[in-house]
Amino acid sequence: MAADIVFIVNPIAGNRRTGRRWRSYERRFRDLLGRPFDVRRTARRWHAAELAKQAIVDGARTLVAVGGDGTLNEIVNGYLDGTGRPWNEEACIAVLSLGTGSDFIRTLGVTREVGDIAGRIQAGRTRWIDAGLCEFVDAGAPRSRYFINVGEFGSGGAIVDRVNRTTKLLGGRMSFLIGILRTLPRYVNTRVAYMADGGPRREQIVNDVIVANGRFFGGGLMPAPHADLEDGLFDVTILGDLDFKTMRKNLGLLREGRHLGFPGITHFRCRELRIQAGEEMIDLDGEYVGRHPTRFEILPKAVRIVA
Repeated sequence: MAADIVFIVNPIAGNRRTGRRWRSYERRFRDLLGRPFDVRRTARRWHAAELAKQAIVDGARTLVAVGGDGTLNEIVNGYLDGTGRPWNEEACIAVLSLGTGSDFIRTLGVTREVGDIAGRIQAGRTRWIDAGLCEFVDAGAPRSRYFINVGEFGSGGAIVDRVNRTTKLLGGRMSFLIGILRTLPRYVNTRVAYMADGGPRREQIVNDVIVANGRFFGGGLMPAPHADLEDGLFDVTILGDLDFKTMRKNLGLLREGRHLGFPGITHFRCRELRIQAGEEMIDLDGEYVGRHPTRFEILPKAVRIVA
């Protein structure tokens, strides 16, 4: 049997800072929570999903994601079953975000402070929020994966892939800025076709497509300033046939969420988005997962989260 609270810790998150600092965090949590909890460290990719599912099966009621948005993504995938519902609806997820971007908590409205997170766990303050399902292709085979913050394909997927393959020593904002400046000059915009909620087929040359549940991505950029975690809808932002010079010049608008009226940018809300595209790279919650996304679906009130 697992303890009622299980911390799932990704020691390599935040350029390995999480692993170096975890002992001090653990001591503070034991003092503040005043009750026993288990700690399980990840050792490989997708391990957090396996640990999350096993902890719930063993009786845990609170999973604490300690790491970045990618760690949280894996835990959400372990928390939900194959039908898009929790293995146990009484179980919830808390987030101690220590990764490079830490974008999801900006929308959720929690901090990175141990005392704040411990207090919320003790108070039992939870809310049901939406999640997303993405179907895509990986190594030639159809796959599916849940996400909780942002799904993206186009230049953004290529940027995430570059950032995740390089050092993140400079932190989230600077790491993603460098990734943008090194990726966009060589990125070739591509034609995609999409259908939202079974509506008419539309074709467009795009630089990036952002399917947002949360408001932020890329270390503080705000592609979906009006996104709501509880409205049962995606906020979709399409960056059209924009060149590098235009993107660089107006990056501040995207950071401040003032880009929606800019020429070449399309924004709409939907419950389902079907895509026909080329071999575009896709990322979910800041993790590159595959290519050629085919379908996004919103899962209303799918995750019970400590907030």
